[in-house]
Amino acid sequence: MARIRIKRLESELFKLISTTISFKLRDNNLTMVTVTGVRLSNDLSYLRIYFSHFDETKTEDVLRSLKKSGGFIKNEIAKAKFMRKIPELIFEYDKLEENARDLDKIFAKIQAEEKGKNDH
Repeated sequence: MARIRIKRLESELFKLISTTISFKLRDNNLTMVTVTGVRLSNDLSYLRIYFSHFDETKTEDVLRSLKKSGGFIKNEIAKAKFMRKIPELIFEYDKLEENARDLDKIFAKIQAEEKGKNDH
């Protein structure tokens, strides 16, 4: 499958899934969920959906709610009619923001240590 077509499908799926989670699902665990990306397999049979949530302590609850809502999301993809075969959905927590915060802490610590060395 041409990677250009897959990228186009990923873009459409990203918009559709983001809208569905934000506006059509009525689960309290999904109120502040952001879809950060989607990745479609080359054979179009699997779709990884990356998400983030403002409260990292509830990640497991959010993941459970997303998996429970998977059938509804698949139905929305089917209604859009831009794919013949609906892919299997795989939800993954996007650790990018968490990793960025950890890096910021490390850089701040290094900067504080450098400043301490320069003061002496």
